[in-house]
Amino acid sequence: MKNIITEEMRLRKRIVEYAIEHDNNAAAARRYHTSRQNVKRWRDRYDGSWESIRNQSRRPHSHPNQHTDNELQIIKAKYQRYGHEGLVEVYVQCQREGYSRSYDMCKQFRE
Repeated sequence: MKNIITEEMRLRKRIVEYAIEHDNNAAAARRYHTSRQNVKRWRDRYDGSWESIRNQSRRPHSHPNQHTDNELQIIKAKYQRYGHEGLVEVYVQCQREGYSRSYDMCKQFRE
């Protein structure tokens, strides 16, 4: 695709309109040198505006295994108190406080 966003949106709009006009996603994909799956995805989302075929965020907004706020508070508090003794001691103290995850929590200190 193009580097400039508006050019890319114009191209996508042309592709989708061609696919709708000819009622053929594969023909539009061949003509504009893109994949048939992309044409279908854009065509399904298309409502007549550029906004509908814009790239959308792929950032995850949550994760099923992410730490809870309570767990993060425990980790931070124990790290402040026992951090000078090493991460193993911080982990042991967190476990005594009710932390039940693996030693993986060391990744939290990078934040």
